[in-house]
Amino acid sequence: MQFICDIQWSGYVESVICVERQTSVFSTKEKIYKDRSEVAVYIANHKVNAMQSSGLIRKHWYIENKDHHVRDVTLREDESRIRVNPENMSTIRSFALNVLRKNNIENIKGELYGNSLDLYGLYSYKQFI
Repeated sequence: MQFICDIQWSGYVESVICVERQTSVFSTKEKIYKDRSEVAVYIANHKVNAMQSSGLIRKHWYIENKDHHVRDVTLREDESRIRVNPENMSTIRSFALNVLRKNNIENIKGELYGNSLDLYGLYSYKQFI
């Protein structure tokens, strides 16, 4: 049975997962909780059941929150204006994150700020590579 109408993609999509979320978000302006609902759609290139899709979605968000959010918010990667060889700066950011994580640093932003005040603190990392 084929549900994907686009001929180009129909051979690649095996599962479509739809997740409906209902949450309460605190409004600081009105000082009350407001209900919010959203629908997320995930596509897989292999057949997955509900238990497998739950695990895959959690892994996706783990990576999103642990790596991409840190890059976007703390390292401000999305605001970068580097247009010539941006992959070089991305490699440097990855190296810095890897060094901090290897040294079990939880607060990346605070550690980067501390290092900006005292560059000699960089030499104190036990696991540099």
